[in-house]
Amino acid sequence: MSASTKRVDPDIHDVKKHVPPGRKRAPFFRYIRINLPHLTRAVLLFVIGLLGVCAFYVSAQDFDIFVGSDTVLYFVAGLSLAFVLYGMIFYKQRVWDFGLLPAFAALFTYAGGLFGTAPYVWNGAELYTAAAWNTMMFCGFGYLLLRWAIGYGVLVAYPDSQGFED
Repeated sequence: MSASTKRVDPDIHDVKKHVPPGRKRAPFFRYIRINLPHLTRAVLLFVIGLLGVCAFYVSAQDFDIFVGSDTVLYFVAGLSLAFVLYGMIFYKQRVWDFGLLPAFAALFTYAGGLFGTAPYVWNGAELYTAAAWNTMMFCGFGYLLLRWAIGYGVLVAYPDSQGFED
């Protein structure tokens, strides 16, 4: 036998909150929920940390990308270090918007390198320098993707928790 509907409260939350008008279902990514808050926080800190290490490595090489590129890359590495330290020290705060600064700075630096002399192998750079340069760009895009997933509700990062109520 099925349970009586009088004991179930259907007004716990609005189940059609994310369904656009005129549609029957919510967008696809609203159905995906990954609730690993501590792992997500660690991955976000790792991605920005790797971005900073790559920026520092590229700036330490003797390769002129554009005028002032060493200063800009050291700035990106410093922003990354500040984000990682801030995220590790203030563990119960949501610091993800601050992580957008080093991510966008790395992407703008990469775009500046495309207009300058980017450290690619065919431009005379070493293989590890070119790999660090491209990894810096991928880390920037990766952080933006992870930040979008947190904002959209696909991922959850500590101190938040989804609770699986929806």
